[in-house]
Amino acid sequence: MRDTSSAPARRPTLRDFSRTLLRRARKTLTSRLNDRLYVSFVYRREFGRFPNLSNPQTFNEKICCRRFDPEPVYTFLSDKYAVRDYVAATVGQHYLIECYGHTQRLTPKMYKQLPESFVMKGNHGSGFNLLVEDKQQYPLQLLDNIGRRWLSADYYAASRESHYREIEPQLLFEKLLLDDQGRPPMDFKFYCFRRPDRYAPEIYIEVVQNRFTDFAVDYYDVDWNLIEVVQDRFTTGRRIPKPEQLDEALEVARKLSEGFDFARVDLYLTAGRIYFGEITFTPTGGLKNFRTPAHDQWWGQLMQPLRPPVDTPASHGPIDMPWPDAD
Repeated sequence: MRDTSSAPARRPTLRDFSRTLLRRARKTLTSRLNDRLYVSFVYRREFGRFPNLSNPQTFNEKICCRRFDPEPVYTFLSDKYAVRDYVAATVGQHYLIECYGHTQRLTPKMYKQLPESFVMKGNHGSGFNLLVEDKQQYPLQLLDNIGRRWLSADYYAASRESHYREIEPQLLFEKLLLDDQGRPPMDFKFYCFRRPDRYAPEIYIEVVQNRFTDFAVDYYDVDWNLIEVVQDRFTTGRRIPKPEQLDEALEVARKLSEGFDFARVDLYLTAGRIYFGEITFTPTGGLKNFRTPAHDQWWGQLMQPLRPPVDTPASHGPIDMPWPDAD
């Protein structure tokens, strides 16, 4: 093989320069679009057509509308710290992952009090997660730098999901959950659809395995039959054993999604316990890669207008131990 380590770098061409200008112009243009237009153009880039946002019919179209016209309560329930009050009041505190504390700045005193393993999260969006299995590998300065970067990130500006705009960014530190093989537990995502003419929701379950290594995902109905809903290269088509806690998990998802035409409730099932993950109102931002347009239409028809709960608890007493005053 020819050694190119000392070869001179290729000189930029006029085409390279034009592409750079085009990317910058596109970024500048889209950043100035209002949320509705931005969502429309992103949808078109993904699917090759504009969505019907005036009279949405499909699941993706209805989720897209939520991005720029959310219910006010979405902000409270999408805040990964504030939602803990809602979970504690609705299904019980025992479904919450132990929280060691929350802060906007990690201090030496806080760092010292953390256990040897934990999870650091940002409360104000998706993707702010760090699994710390050995605290010695993550010194204070490193965690502080990561935390500062997360807290300075404007998730609304990046995603145009308006309900995230009013969330005050914070860092959370939670217990690290591992299964009996020392891996993060499987993630069970319950898609809960409610219609005015039915008391019980219709639920479908997305199961995510090996989130941080050999990622795999499959979909099930409540009777634990595999269903083909999305076109995804990570879909295995292999049925895993039905979880022993499935019925209880379904009941938790039903209660937490009550009053919404659609909400996705994420739970972890591990070591005979059920733990709450999050509630999501705009999964994939309305860009879900359905297997066929008919599947998109099917899930869209399951979303019939309902009024969300009027009241959500602002506080239900202490549900975890806050940080002591920082030195």
